[in-house]
Parts: sequence; C-alpha cells; structure tokens
Amino acid sequence: MRHYFPLLEQCLYFNTAYTAPLSTDLRQWRLKDDEHFFTGGDHYKLKEEKNYIKEARIALASFVGALPENTFISSNFSSALQNFLIQLPRHYRFLSLKEEYPSLTGVIQDLGFETTLIPLTATIEEDIWEALQQNEYQVLALSAIQYSNGFLVDFAILEKIKKAFPELIILVDGTQFIGAEEFSLSNSCVDALFGSAYKWLMAGHGTGFALFSPKLLKQLELKQEKLESIYDRGQRSVKAVGSLLFSLNKLLKADFPALIQHKKELTLLLFEGLKKRDLLDAATLARKNHSSILIIHVNDSIYNALLDRKVRCIKRGSGVRLSVHHYNNESDIYSLLAILDELI
Repeated sequence: MRHYFPLLEQCLYFNTAYTAPLSTDLRQWRLKDDEHFFTGGDHYKLKEEKNYIKEARIALASFVGALPENTFISSNFSSALQNFLIQLPRHYRFLSLKEEYPSLTGVIQDLGFETTLIPLTATIEEDIWEALQQNEYQVLALSAIQYSNGFLVDFAILEKIKKAFPELIILVDGTQFIGAEEFSLSNSCVDALFGSAYKWLMAGHGTGFALFSPKLLKQLELKQEKLESIYDRGQRSVKAVGSLLFSLNKLLKADFPALIQHKKELTLLLFEGLKKRDLLDAATLARKNHSSILIIHVNDSIYNALLDRKVRCIKRGSGVRLSVHHYNNESDIYSLLAILDELI
C-alpha cells in the first residue's frame, strides 16, 4: 500500500488523523474523471452522480457491516450528523464529553438539546456508566476515537451499557475510527455512526456518511424513505463521492485485517518508544487499549523543530499529535524516535 503514496518518501508522515495524503491511483482516477466532466458537461452529472452514490452506499455498507438502504452519503461529518439530529424530539437529553470534537457537541447544543458534558479521563467508560446511573438520558454521543488524545472507546463496556439501558441511543463519531480499526455496525451496540472520509479512508475531501441500525429506525419510527429525502438534499460533489467509492473498493479488495494488524504493530512500537522517553501522559499509559493516535508532550520549539525535520504532525492541546496508518513502516518509527532523541 505504501508505494501508492509517494509523499511518504519525502517526509515522515504522522498526520493521517489530520488528513491522509492522496494516492497515485486515486489521483489518476480523478484525472480521468475530470476528462469525463470536461467532455460530457451535464451528461457527466446525469450519468455518474446517481451511479457513484448508489455504488458508494453499497461499498460503504459492506465495509462497515451495515445495510445499504440504511447507509447515506453526505458532504461531511457535520451535515451527516445534523441531518439526523433535527429528526429527534427536542426534549431528548444528551450525555457527551467536555473535550469532544467541537463539531459533535456544537451541533447538538446549537439545536437546543439539553446536554451534560463530563470530563475525558482515563476511566471515561466507567464515568459514563456512573452518569447514566445518576440521571436519565436518551442519547449518548461520543467519538469512537478521541481526536485530542487518541483514546479508543472500550466497546465491550459500551455493550454492557446498552444492555443495562436498552432504550439509550448511542451515536458515534467514526471520523477517526472507520478505516483505522475493524468494525461491524450490525455486530455492535452502536445505533448510528457518522464520519468524514478524508482521513483513515484516504478518500480525499468532500464526503461524509451516516449509517443507522434497523433497531434505531424502528425505535424512532423513522422511515427509510424519510432518510432518503433528508440525505438527498443539497449538492454533493460527484467527484468526491466517486473518490470515496474508489477508495472503498480498494480497501475491500485488500486484506484489510492484515493492514490493521500491521498498523497496530507499528503503533505499539511507537508507543513503547515514546513511553521509554517519558513523552506520554499518565492517562494514556493507564488505558488498557489505545488507538494509533498518540500525543507527545513537548513545547513549541520542539514542535517547530519536528516540522523543520520534515515530520508531518500537528499541535493538539498542550502537546503534539502523531498518528500511524498502515502505509507507515518501521523505518518511519525509528527515524522519528531518533529525531526526538536529538531534539530532547
């Protein structure tokens, strides 16, 4: 997979959690698609738009273990989430996290839902359990992987929560999750999953998605025809949807479990290296499982020096965020650790 991303040979790319680079084969496909638009004009839209959307829904449903008829393509995560939230009764009470992705909590609060935000701690799943015991909530909304520190939610505990509170609606932001981990909606406690595709799915900018469990739609008495009309509103980029379809088909043809296993091995190598250098905080070290997003606690001068050394990363909070994808390799990890040893 690495050879499809020539940018990786020019730098140490640890910024997939911000955006994935464009692959050579997707770039070639987009050039051909532009030619179709150039020569076809309105015929391009007439021919390709419905086809791309239909096929992308089928491919995404297959990749995420959902039903195609309950899978919808939008322009981004925010619109995918908002289009659903406006269908909920306004008396619903939400439980979420203070440090959540602002596009998640912001939309909820903008729509006027009463929301309780609890701190993001190393024991966040237990904290959610306690909050649900103390007060009544209709919706739990959180990211499967926290963008600010890389915490990976423990789905086993979420399953226990769902069993204890079967009417609780669990909404998940999967932007940092889908494409980064194996997941099946039909085999999970998640009721609805939303996300954008420009990070771990490597599909370029301009597409998001919404996936729903049949149980949730029955619970809300929300007809599939209603969702079709909701998600068909507004203009979607034909090229962006086609790019999503292209990337999904590539992942479906690949040995995705092997790619994720490779990524996990690289993440563990980096995790142990950063731990040895005392660059990870206590909360991260206390977690049983972690994602491939890691925050190192270094100052601005170190961050700027990393950029100067062609390390692609980004500031998040009081630290610098590093993220590993399956197109990275061991040489990337060792080179990064060597640079850190020189700088610190």
